[in-house]
Amino acid sequence: MRIVLVDPRGDVRPYAHALGAALARRGHAVELVTSRFLRGDLPPAPGVRIREPFYRLSRILPASLRRVACGLEHPLDLALLIGRLVVSRPDVVHLQAMPLPAVDRIAWRVARRLLRGRVVYTAHNAIVKHGVGSPAQVRADATVFERVIVHTAEGEASLTSLGVRREAVRRVTHGALTAYADVVAIEPARVPEGVPVAAFLGLIRPYKGLSVLLDAWPAVRVAVPDATLLVYGRSVGGDADAARAVGLERSGGSGVVAEIRYASAAAFAGVLRRADVLVLPYRSIDQSGILLSALALGTPVVVTDVGGLREVVETADAGVVVPPDDPVALADAIAALLADPVRRARLARNGRVAAAGAYSWARAAARTEEIYRGG
Repeated sequence: MRIVLVDPRGDVRPYAHALGAALARRGHAVELVTSRFLRGDLPPAPGVRIREPFYRLSRILPASLRRVACGLEHPLDLALLIGRLVVSRPDVVHLQAMPLPAVDRIAWRVARRLLRGRVVYTAHNAIVKHGVGSPAQVRADATVFERVIVHTAEGEASLTSLGVRREAVRRVTHGALTAYADVVAIEPARVPEGVPVAAFLGLIRPYKGLSVLLDAWPAVRVAVPDATLLVYGRSVGGDADAARAVGLERSGGSGVVAEIRYASAAAFAGVLRRADVLVLPYRSIDQSGILLSALALGTPVVVTDVGGLREVVETADAGVVVPPDDPVALADAIAALLADPVRRARLARNGRVAAAGAYSWARAAARTEEIYRGG
């Protein structure tokens, strides 16, 4: 099959690279159409032809102008892509994101007709996140397509509850992002040697619950006095939480280290390898690529019971699940894991086994191929 993956802004490039490479290993001709990635290096995508025609002009502008420029450039880039697809007639077009929903929905409805329905959409955000998006938008995006892929049972339930036809929804488990386990030149985490480390990693946004973790942290320090909390990620609307983490580090004695910047692949791998526990205190989410990365690197996790996080952690037996917005339960779980190296070692082994089995890209690609063929 000739397969074209489309990720205009590069929002899910690590996912698209991993899925594309797995499909290529199954003998398909895979092309990824996206934009130039501006935030460091990316995992490799062997066997995938990568084209970056989106936002060529916008990407050379200063960051302060880039967002508006991308919005202006997007309709033209999208129209050119669809025109090219109509001419080249791939077997499948697999859309990964719709950056400008009102425009994208119209364009992909037209594309579906012109391409005779050979367009599949992955709803990476099938669940409306705390303070991000709306049920109406999630539903409107999904109803454009005859086949919509979700990653979790919770995501499937969310779409159908919003009125998306059940027969249109297909589930494909998100693969473990094993490429981060292969990073050789890692950036060491800026934490003291020899102390237990809990890490919060990834973009800082209100729905990710960093404020709950910071509320919980003093109790962790009481139970494990030498524990360090490493907060590493760029703030996107979570400036108050990021500022609070920085303030705690500057005040001294809190055991908090704050790196408020984008985590390159080298830094990302460095944090997960150094952390004794990864903490994902989300208030809402469908699935987390960071969680799937932790499985591959054997980092035990503490997650909240939202979206598909429980599904992964319990299937893999790789961590602990606590209620959302509960600092006491969160603190107890973190402290218990930091104090128990034998349990952490068992959870780490389980995570690696799951990354190679239930959450392997070979399995995800095989299921995706079934969907492409009408399954």
